[in-house]
Amino acid sequence: MITADAVYSDRVAIGAPAKLVWEILLDFDRYPEWNRFCPRLENHSLEIGSAVDMMVDLGNGPSRQVEYISRIDPGRCIAWRMPNRVDDPVHAVRSQYIEPQDEQSCIYWTVDEFSGPAMTVMMEQLAAAVEAGFNRCAYDLKERAERLCQLRQRET
Repeated sequence: MITADAVYSDRVAIGAPAKLVWEILLDFDRYPEWNRFCPRLENHSLEIGSAVDMMVDLGNGPSRQVEYISRIDPGRCIAWRMPNRVDDPVHAVRSQYIEPQDEQSCIYWTVDEFSGPAMTVMMEQLAAAVEAGFNRCAYDLKERAERLCQLRQRET
């Protein structure tokens, strides 16, 4: 969904525990195995303010983007933001949410919230590509989590 100042993924029901989905989101080294939207992500400290160096594919091939962790609500939400300096033309904060439904399922969704003087132009040019990328990530996460959940259940 696209609004005047934000891009949302679909709310995706995942047949796996929220704890497992959280583990997958934080296992940045394995992103190349499942995440077609963000096939590379490096972060060395998982702390507020630490850099998130990633490759993001908005449909024209991967491009490098560096953002900074701005929120960690363990098991529920991780967010990162652009540098968001006063004179930047666009400010952005991306939040990824996990909502437990029961012990074996959850809902995942993500949103990028924008502001700044060039926000309208950026939204016109990139919002649809961001939405498609977010949905690709959400459904890739669903597939990964459900597959890992099934494997772990077979092992027990």
